[in-house]
Order: sequence, then C-alpha cells, then structure tokens
Amino acid sequence: MLPRWVTSAQGQGTDSVAFTSGAALAMLDVVLRDPSGTLPGALLRDRLALEAAVACLKLENRNESMSDIRDAVCLARPGDALGPAGEMFMAWRKLVRINLTQSGWKERAVKLLPGPMAEAMPELGSLVGSPVGQAAQLLEVVLQQFPRQEAAALMLADVALARALGWDRVMPLLAAHLPRKDIRGIAEGESDPVQCVHRAMIAGCDSSVRSSADLSRRAEKLRSVAPKLRAKGSEEALDLFLSHDAVSPSGMLSPKIQGTAMPMTDRAARRLCDRLVELGVVRELTGRPTFRLYGV
Repeated sequence: MLPRWVTSAQGQGTDSVAFTSGAALAMLDVVLRDPSGTLPGALLRDRLALEAAVACLKLENRNESMSDIRDAVCLARPGDALGPAGEMFMAWRKLVRINLTQSGWKERAVKLLPGPMAEAMPELGSLVGSPVGQAAQLLEVVLQQFPRQEAAALMLADVALARALGWDRVMPLLAAHLPRKDIRGIAEGESDPVQCVHRAMIAGCDSSVRSSADLSRRAEKLRSVAPKLRAKGSEEALDLFLSHDAVSPSGMLSPKIQGTAMPMTDRAARRLCDRLVELGVVRELTGRPTFRLYGV
C-alpha cells in the first residue's frame, strides 16, 4: 500500500495533490516493473479491467456486479451474445492486452471505440505535458465532444497515460476512481480535468499497489504447488489462472485448455480445480454447486 502521506492528500490544494499523484505513479511504476518477477501482470490487468467495466456500467445506469460479468463472459458458448455487461468487460480486456510498443497498436485500440470516436485517436500524437496532464487533456477533449461515451473516453485517457509513462500495457486506473460528478463536470466544462485526474490517480495507484501485493502472494502460492499436480496439462492450466480473473472448468480448461492445443477432459478439469481449492491456492468464486468459476 502507498504511504499515508500520499493517500491523505486527496483534500489538499492543487500543488499538493499533483505532487502526491506523481509520487503515487512513481511507486506504482516500480511495482509494475517488478524486478523479482513475481507479479502476475496479466492477471492484475484483467482484474483492473473487470473493476473498470463495473464502474463504466454504473455510469450507464446499469447495476451488473463482478459476478454477473464473470457469468456473462465465462459461461458463454462460442458465438453467444455476451450482453452489455460482458461486452463492456471484453472491451477493457482487449484494451489491456494490446502491446503499446508494437506496430498496429493504435488500429487495435480504434476497433474498441464507437465509430465516430475513432477520430479522437490522433489526439494521442499531439499531447504534451506530464503523463497526468496528457490523460486529463485527452479526457477533456473526448468527453466534451462525446459526453455520453464515458467508457471510451476513460479508455483513451488510460492509453494516453500508459504511453506517456512508457508502459507497454494499459493499466485501467481512472474508471473505478473518477467520480461520476467529476466526469460530468469535465464534460460540461465545469470541473478542472487535471485536478480531477490527479485525485483519481492517487486512489487508482493505491488500489493497484494493494492488488499487486495481494496477487503476487497468491501467485507465489499457486506456483509453489505445481510439483504436486499430476494432471496432464496442469502447467498450462496454471498459466491460465495467472492471466484470467476467473476460469471455468468447462470451456476454458476442457476439452482443450484455452489458448493451447493441450486436451483436458471435463472430469480432469473439475478435479484439478477442486485440488487447487483443497490446496488453498485457488478460490471458488460463485458459491454455486454447478457452473462454478475459479480464480486466484
């Protein structure tokens, strides 16, 4: 977690909030670069994408929970419609999986935006100032032009921030921590976007640092049990748990482990998940006797 002198700056003046926002980002940057190699970065981004999706759905006056979104995405069959909640999460998930250092990243990001908003992407090349200033500038431009496309505006702001900081992946830091009143105020020209983003950045960095520490501990425990697992494909299955917020035995582990050519029977997938729960390294997320989902 961040030091108290950073997180307690929320109600202070502009200069203090800007200073502590920068300190919070610097601390998060150190955590994300993770010289120890223990942080499951893909899992952290997936979890943050889920939180961002819940927050953006609330902006649209929808009340789907994390559990609702997990069900919509993990239990859907190929070709099934995911519904607004599932689509929102998938948009954020696709965004955080784009490598910003590779060619074609902008084209991939544009595909996630509503048609008219694709024209806002060139703004990324003309932004100047601090990373937070660039994110705030883009957020203001997009919200004032498309006041009801809050999710897409927040996505672009996070892209601008990541690019300015030299990160290779987007970290969803704003959506879950920028209040509705601030978003509306920025759209209507009544709130200072830089000040609003600084405040949200402190909260977003604090939450992400906490999540990073928790997931690093959980990932280490999961990796430590690998030698105890005898099921064929268990190594590939563990990789899936370390990159996805929730895993469904049926569909994601069976008949093939998602993203691989490794086969696994439905029975073997369920036994593996039960074994991981028994070892205390994975949690069952639904509380249901059937259609269960598991996560680190």
